[in-house]
Amino acid sequence: MLSEELKDTIQTAYRRYLAARELKPRNGQKQMLAQIARTLASVETSADGERQGKAAIAVIEAGTGTGKTIGYALSAIPMAQFHHKKLIIATATVALQEQVVQKDIPDLLEHSGLEFKAVLAKGRGRYLCLQRLEQSIQLQEGAVTALALFEEAMTADEAVLNLYNEMMAQFGRGDWNGDRDQWPDRLEDEHWRAVTSTHRECLNRRCPHFQNCPFYEARKELDDADVIIANHDLVMADLALGGGAILPAPAQSIYVFDEGHHLPDKGLSHFASQLPVKNVLNQLESWRKQLPKLRLELAYGDTEERLMDALNTALGDAHSSLTDAWGALSPVRHRMDGHQATLAVQDADWLEQTQSILAPLEQPFTLLQSSLLQADEHIRKRLSASTDLDEKSRLEQCLPLVGRWLSRAEPARDLVLAWRQIDQPEAPPMARWFENIDRPEYDDLVLNASPVSAQSILRQHIWNRCFASVVTSATLTIAGDFQRYSIQAGLPDNTDFLRLGSPFDYRSRVIARVPKLACDGGLREPHTDAMIAAIPAYLPPETGNLVLFSSRKQMQEVYRGLPEDWQDRVTLQDDLPKNALIQHHRQRLEDGLGSTLFGLASLAEGVDLPGNYLTHLMIAKLPFATPDDPILSTLSLWLEQRGSNPFQQVSLPTAIIRLVQACGRLIRNENDSGTLWFMDRRLVDKRYGALVRQSLPDYQWQVD
Repeated sequence: MLSEELKDTIQTAYRRYLAARELKPRNGQKQMLAQIARTLASVETSADGERQGKAAIAVIEAGTGTGKTIGYALSAIPMAQFHHKKLIIATATVALQEQVVQKDIPDLLEHSGLEFKAVLAKGRGRYLCLQRLEQSIQLQEGAVTALALFEEAMTADEAVLNLYNEMMAQFGRGDWNGDRDQWPDRLEDEHWRAVTSTHRECLNRRCPHFQNCPFYEARKELDDADVIIANHDLVMADLALGGGAILPAPAQSIYVFDEGHHLPDKGLSHFASQLPVKNVLNQLESWRKQLPKLRLELAYGDTEERLMDALNTALGDAHSSLTDAWGALSPVRHRMDGHQATLAVQDADWLEQTQSILAPLEQPFTLLQSSLLQADEHIRKRLSASTDLDEKSRLEQCLPLVGRWLSRAEPARDLVLAWRQIDQPEAPPMARWFENIDRPEYDDLVLNASPVSAQSILRQHIWNRCFASVVTSATLTIAGDFQRYSIQAGLPDNTDFLRLGSPFDYRSRVIARVPKLACDGGLREPHTDAMIAAIPAYLPPETGNLVLFSSRKQMQEVYRGLPEDWQDRVTLQDDLPKNALIQHHRQRLEDGLGSTLFGLASLAEGVDLPGNYLTHLMIAKLPFATPDDPILSTLSLWLEQRGSNPFQQVSLPTAIIRLVQACGRLIRNENDSGTLWFMDRRLVDKRYGALVRQSLPDYQWQVD
């Protein structure tokens, strides 16, 4: 039950915040504050503060303009402090994460009267590994031959050596904290990979640089923080490692998942697996060549010899079995060459055939992982017990190498197990598909496996383990109904739901037009021709315009078909990095030139173009997923076999959520206005069009 003291703390913080910012209270924001407080107050706890019974979960759809971040933070922060739990705010996009860190949290600290410490959490890969930086410098200088253990054989490069020396100098002076995002210049991925590490490669407390480690320094801040700003990927990565590896343990955490409509997909992506056959074959061959060096570095002894012999056998068996599989999969490669990028395996006979090809891989890959784990454990024990400086130095080079091999062997084994698992008829199946990579510099056949439903994943890893959770987004319902999201996310029966409309007066601010030139989005060539004609006809050249496409191919075809004067006004999404693209668009408008952006899905979310920066938004097609999407097609087939309608249950709801998000780019504050152009006549001609329009805000519709 919510105590009067806590209620007063939240209400006082809200009043102070509004007064300091000279803002009027928003009804939706007040309802959000109250609902979160009620939900988090309902958690039953033991005498030592541990949760008893089910976790408390609130799911809140809050329309654009509600002020979600303030709405959940002002309520959840005091509640987390009361329960002595960490509040983890997880966003889906970098743009929102930066907004929360750089704007919203400082704003709250200054104006609400609440006292709390907030820190930004990032994955290990965003931080410098001093051990690897030191080794990379020595390797570049040619001072160490033993570092040939680095499998990413780096060629000597004076510019790279200068970069690494500058990193070391700036870190040593305290001018840089080892955070990749704080480095003043652009860092190429290949240069950064050489100086960061995974959890498998990390020496942890055995590392001579542990006391100054940028990652562990950042971890210390998490221990002292009340509020941790993370992202969905980091939360799911932590949970995939068991929870508590990077972030606080789930039982000690209250999660807020902002942009929560992404959460099911994030869950799927972190529990998918992949095996690039040719790439792994090359890696196995490279490891076999490096094994004698590893054996030498470990020094000869009965235990070491036994471990290295076992590893050598496992590597040989894995390489031999994968070579056979590569040959057996040649018909798949020929079938896909030049024809398709992905190929889902859904036919029962074909699935059985490919499973039989992969069956001989299971034991070798399992033994390889086991051998690497044993070697890793042995090296760690020796390193802990050793007092000899030379031995410690050699072991410190061996451990990251074995860890790197292990981090690459595990996904390969997981893929084989996932591909061969028997699907239960009553449960959603595993999606399995081939991906063909055919580039001049590299070709491969990639085997993929992924769950098609996040229900059990989110239930097992979040809802059953957390202290409490809040999920919020502007797009969680279909025509006001939470049922689709509830099923998709596997939400428990005790979940609290709240839907808050946007405070914006859309009817007087937005004209939604289905113009005369619009045609059925399913007709490829006529629709492309219609887009080419519509852009000069409907979009004023002097305004801020955004045209969103569902396919890159059509975007490029439409651009090539435009008159030359219009091509000069258009900037394609591929022309610049996202931030530079938005800045270029803004600058053109500020210079009075007018600007039109052509974009895909990544510009349909997380893009903020208020006021005159966007007055015309054109949606090319209803954003249905491509028919060959292997996860969606596998789920659809399973639903169809059970007598359900996959279009109504999966394809249409997914497209509606994407469309609502895309339309949300037009109105960003209460004074904005503009025109929405829908170039897909299915919105009015198809029976399902009414449900789509019903799920959109209350626009002023004009249908030609």
